[in-house]
Amino acid sequence: MSRGIEAFGVHAIAPLCVEYRATHPEVDIDLVLSDPALDLVDEGFDVAVRIGELPDSSLIARPLRPYRSVICAAPAYLERHGMPLRPEDLARHQCLGFAHPVAGRRWRLTGPQGEVVVPVSLALSANNGEALRMAALSGLGIVMQPDVLLGEDLRAGRLVAVLPDYAPAERPMHLLTAGDRRPPAKISTFVGFIVKRFGARAGSRKRPTPA
Repeated sequence: MSRGIEAFGVHAIAPLCVEYRATHPEVDIDLVLSDPALDLVDEGFDVAVRIGELPDSSLIARPLRPYRSVICAAPAYLERHGMPLRPEDLARHQCLGFAHPVAGRRWRLTGPQGEVVVPVSLALSANNGEALRMAALSGLGIVMQPDVLLGEDLRAGRLVAVLPDYAPAERPMHLLTAGDRRPPAKISTFVGFIVKRFGARAGSRKRPTPA
């Protein structure tokens, strides 16, 4: 699994598990959230969600909707520091991002003129999206995090979209199951539940899981 799966698991998969259990109370669910990749077969998992490109393997990969991020800030921050009008304006703002020596300080965005890479100064870096969300809500700076993490805050007005014409690059997301055996009914129904909710495209394909 790549960075971001914990946020997706907490804010998307966990609520879905509650809904699934309401109609399938006989099924117990063991939900494991981990950004580092886990081996689906060797570690005994029935289903996995992966974010990012997949290498080749015998696993069955069903494509889900792309994993999207947003850029936003609290109204209080924007009142104090102003609204960035161009991507290069971000260099003069306090930003909040993942603790990564390179990627965390270079935001890659796609806009009307194509891709642009913007160097940013991180007022706070952290290895946890929820920590960055709380910092953004407190007015510390501009944050770039997954829509699944920040969407409710945006809809409620606690955060405001910044540079809406420029979007962080989408990342592919897949639902993985083992391809060498027929899954039991409870696995098939759970897979169908996820695919229906998260907009899988038609068809599936054999793809790998990182070791």
